[in-house]
Amino acid sequence: MNNVIIRSATVSDVPYLTKTIIEAEKSGTTILSYSTIFGLNEEQVFSLISEMLLEEIDHCEISISSFLIAEINGKTAAALSGWLENADEIPSAVLKGNLLNYYLPKECFIQASLMSKYTKELHFDYMPNTFQIGAGYVSAEYRGQKLLGLLTRELINDLHFKNTSVTEIYAQIFNCNIPSLKTYENEGFTIIDCKESIHEEIVNILPSPKKLLLKKNLKP
Repeated sequence: MNNVIIRSATVSDVPYLTKTIIEAEKSGTTILSYSTIFGLNEEQVFSLISEMLLEEIDHCEISISSFLIAEINGKTAAALSGWLENADEIPSAVLKGNLLNYYLPKECFIQASLMSKYTKELHFDYMPNTFQIGAGYVSAEYRGQKLLGLLTRELINDLHFKNTSVTEIYAQIFNCNIPSLKTYENEGFTIIDCKESIHEEIVNILPSPKKLLLKKNLKP
């Protein structure tokens, strides 16, 4: 692959990282869970995620430092995030929750509480001392060049260089996200669990009623 540069994300990448998080949440559909769960429009979600990224909190889903960027001929082509879970003994859910609590108004959490009976059905806990693959996105004009796989390998290689004690890598995706599923399977991930909602209404709240948990083992 010619002229591809992989680098760490910086503050200047925040607009692209925000788009990555949003498009990953949509998983190829028109359903944005941040909107349906918190009662926000997509413009509001974009603004809030951008602000949260600028807080530069490490080791969680909404973190600049968790992202790698793929550039082609100097143009941002793709992004993928990954973080070490429970780094500094603080779960990523706590870090993300603190950001949401700070930036979202009370009304959003009232709305979220109404949606919890749906969202909790598809919830997988993050395991401490594991590496978690998060949001990934490839710009339309660069699809088909296996950039997501390249970024996945770079994240894993970087992890293994920095922390050889971590031997388990996980990814969570909706089953409708076929491109990501194929990429991860090609990179050695296997599906180890699946959760499916019993509520028909969930198709209006989340991209799919079924979520997959994938795992890749690294040699110690």
